[in-house]
Amino acid sequence: MTTPAPITQQNDLGALAAMQEVVGSDGAVKREFLALPYGNPFYGRDGRGPWVLRDQAHAEAVLAATRQVLGGTDMMVDYDHQSVLAATAGVGGRAEAAGWVSDLRIGDEGIYASVDWTPDAEAALVKRKYRYVSPYFRHLPNTGEVTRLVNIGLTNTPNLDLPALAHVQGGASHGANQDMAMISLASLCAALALADGAGEPQVFAAIQQLKAERDAGQAALNATRTALGLGADAGTEAVLAAVANKANPDPAQFVPKAGFDAVQAELRALQEERVLASVDDAVASGRVPPSMKGWALDLGRKDVAALNAYLAAAVPFQGGPAVQGEPGGDKTKLTEEETAICAMMGISEAEFIKSRDQGNI
Repeated sequence: MTTPAPITQQNDLGALAAMQEVVGSDGAVKREFLALPYGNPFYGRDGRGPWVLRDQAHAEAVLAATRQVLGGTDMMVDYDHQSVLAATAGVGGRAEAAGWVSDLRIGDEGIYASVDWTPDAEAALVKRKYRYVSPYFRHLPNTGEVTRLVNIGLTNTPNLDLPALAHVQGGASHGANQDMAMISLASLCAALALADGAGEPQVFAAIQQLKAERDAGQAALNATRTALGLGADAGTEAVLAAVANKANPDPAQFVPKAGFDAVQAELRALQEERVLASVDDAVASGRVPPSMKGWALDLGRKDVAALNAYLAAAVPFQGGPAVQGEPGGDKTKLTEEETAICAMMGISEAEFIKSRDQGNI
């Protein structure tokens, strides 16, 4: 089995998913039921979400985080999520157990729970005083990715009608060691530096602005990583170090432009001398006609390797009567030497004759 990737729980939020009925059509109480469904994304009965439980690997990571937090204790099934409310100052409530989760497993549709109901809870379910279970879980605020299952509650009320829980789900819980906190509207306004008397629309608008600024900052960071050739997982320290390196380059890795230009000029002059010497030697040895010296020099300046290849294959020649234009010579025919020149230069006999008659050869 693939080892599940760890899920960061810091600054995750609480949420209530859609309810599941645990009393069958025959009146029997279910002892195993789907606690958290797969979905990418899934939503609460009231449309709240989106939340994400992608697949089996994700579910394994959620169960691993859940079991780590539970330690040696069993997960509680309470009434109306009162174990959460009872722990919140000033709210109180009934925090007794309706049952205990004996097993959590991964199935085809998501995470399933097996529950040992208390006699009172089972009696209440049989009498249809309670009919549904609703999971309470943690999720990341920016992606909706589920991080762990907190507990399960017996309830008859959709999460839309739980204003206190809905308020907490909306974003009032922060910190790795704090599961639930009730934050008043006034404290939210103070935290967001809003004026006294600001209402929920102003609070939500301020939160949306913070989110937009965070997203813009993340986009800028990603663009900076790309520009610096860093990986997508490069942290802030690595980015700052790369920026500092760009701003203060190592002098040993660079040379002054003036010195570079001087070296380039010297190299060009040396190449010119070598080309000129090669062409002069080829003219003197008869491998290049004097009239072709300019052509050979231009070739060498553009491509020394091509000139060297041509000169290596060139055959010394001597001018014949037709080249000299002696009386009686057939100017429409080439001597052996002229034919060899055509082959070496890659030109046709007609082109050679035309250039020769114009005095270019």
